[in-house]
Amino acid sequence: MQNSKIVLYASYQTGPELPGYVRFALQHLAETPFRVVLLTNKRELSPETLQFLEDHNIFLYLTENHGYDFGMWRRFLKDLANGKGSFTTLSGISRLVLMNDSIIYYRNRFQDFFERAERSGADAISLTENHEVRYHLQSFFLYLKQEALGAFFMHLLETPEQDSYQDVVHRLEIGMAQAFEDAEVRTEALYPTRQRILFAYPELITAGAGFIKCRLLQRRFAIKEKAHFIRHGALDVLNADYHKMIVDSGMAEDFKEEWLPSPTDGTLHRAASKLWEKSFDKVGWPLMRTAIKAKYKLLGKKLDGDEYNN
Repeated sequence: MQNSKIVLYASYQTGPELPGYVRFALQHLAETPFRVVLLTNKRELSPETLQFLEDHNIFLYLTENHGYDFGMWRRFLKDLANGKGSFTTLSGISRLVLMNDSIIYYRNRFQDFFERAERSGADAISLTENHEVRYHLQSFFLYLKQEALGAFFMHLLETPEQDSYQDVVHRLEIGMAQAFEDAEVRTEALYPTRQRILFAYPELITAGAGFIKCRLLQRRFAIKEKAHFIRHGALDVLNADYHKMIVDSGMAEDFKEEWLPSPTDGTLHRAASKLWEKSFDKVGWPLMRTAIKAKYKLLGKKLDGDEYNN
């Protein structure tokens, strides 16, 4: 019998094992009425990993590393469209959940997420939303009902795979918002936040949402991205101790603290980075903001952005 409810969990890894936080998510997703598919890059997996997937009835789809999560989703769904699916067809899907490993779920809230999404009057639901460039749902979690599937399939399968992360974000994630708008697909985020979403994780942790962006724990941000925090007065959010926040807020009993990723930068690099961040916050950005405002005033152009209001 075909299962019409599918979760596609995309994960890029380099070793034969799956990180603990990925196993945690997959195991609890498999407890829901949805059929779970792990899409991951081609490599040799350990016998323990293969046994874990078999024990939890998780379908394994190995694919090339190209196009990020949208590329993995596209190739799997394209195979279904071409009749290569072993347990369902593209037309047989009534609910599709798209996920990736850029988010760490440290609480088992999946059944709650699905039930809230099902009760929603929207057709496409995410956990969070983003208003940068234009309003759009964040694609690390997308719950798509039948009313949204046609627009999504058309957008995904007709948009070529992208080589760069920025192109994936702009053409596929943000571009999807336009596809939904054109098709009159209703959208909603389960956790709307007061702050811009990248700065709102302390708020989400306190609210008990149970998930966090992996990069915040790793402090894996380029200089330009760190400057983005500072320009919006969010230096404290950039340097927050997310590990401690999560432990203090409470994790699932079967989620191990050691599964939370550690910062990728060393102690010396972190100290130098914080020195630059403070300098840019106190001196660099105020001078740059003044110069930008003066330039736009001289040109008689409107300057948009709340970071220029003070």
